[in-house]
Amino acid sequence: MYDTLHFYLTREKAGNINLPLISQTLSGFTEINKETETIYTGYLNQNFKVTISDHAIKFKGSLPKYFLNDNFNTLTRSDTQRALEQMSDELHLSVHLADLTRIDFARNFIMQFEPEIYYNYLGDCQHYQRLTQPHSLYYSNNLKQKLFYNKKLEGEAKKLVIPESWSNQNALRYEMRYTGRLPKQFNKAEVTTAMLSDEKFYMELFDRWHQEYQSINKLKNINFNLSNMSSPKDFMKQLQLKAIQDIGQENIMQVIEEMRAKNIFTNPEYYSRLKKDIRQLCKEPDLTEQSDLISELDQKIKNAKKYYR
Repeated sequence: MYDTLHFYLTREKAGNINLPLISQTLSGFTEINKETETIYTGYLNQNFKVTISDHAIKFKGSLPKYFLNDNFNTLTRSDTQRALEQMSDELHLSVHLADLTRIDFARNFIMQFEPEIYYNYLGDCQHYQRLTQPHSLYYSNNLKQKLFYNKKLEGEAKKLVIPESWSNQNALRYEMRYTGRLPKQFNKAEVTTAMLSDEKFYMELFDRWHQEYQSINKLKNINFNLSNMSSPKDFMKQLQLKAIQDIGQENIMQVIEEMRAKNIFTNPEYYSRLKKDIRQLCKEPDLTEQSDLISELDQKIKNAKKYYR
């Protein structure tokens, strides 16, 4: 489940650094002379960046790429422990003492259809800004990000060798990225690389990964059914749903956000209230039905959590 990690090791924790040995271990080793200090940079296995300054040693990269040479598969707890031990041995540093500043937690799913068609049914999410790209869907705020993207297409664009098992398959990745103030997010005094192989912490990440998916508003198919009417009110409700379907629920939510930015309403609560009313209307049991695509994705996520231990 682990992919990209950012962490740093203070010089105090690192102890004595064998710079000549590290320079031989890292590829592309470069010395940068600044007015106040000299900084050294290089890469482990061509991709995991290491930066050495007077204050700390910083690490940034995909741990699977470092350990497995690609990140089509993520790392389990035990894989992560072995990868960090290998890194410690290579650099003669206690990498397990490092403080984490970013964790990417992800899983791939082989889907029935191309990943992109699932995005239309993943709606807005409270406390996140939703952004659609041609082949990906992002939910972002200042501290974390969740995204869905076509992992196979990403690999092809980078001219990577695609796993043979993915031939003629549709690979969707759901990824959770924690990018800021990790101790506060996880309610801990510190978040270190040693915790990545801890079962309790791993299970907490898995639970959060699942909960973050659950918090996304799932859009339903709208059924405009003339036979399902008994009053003018029913007709107007279906007419409203038809308008929402034609315009797109997410487009309507964006319009509401534009209205908020322009202070159209005198009462700030009207914006969230309007969004809530639209969501409720789009979930009318007699007028809407869950998409088979969301049912498929829901089941994949549910099964992943079921067997995560």
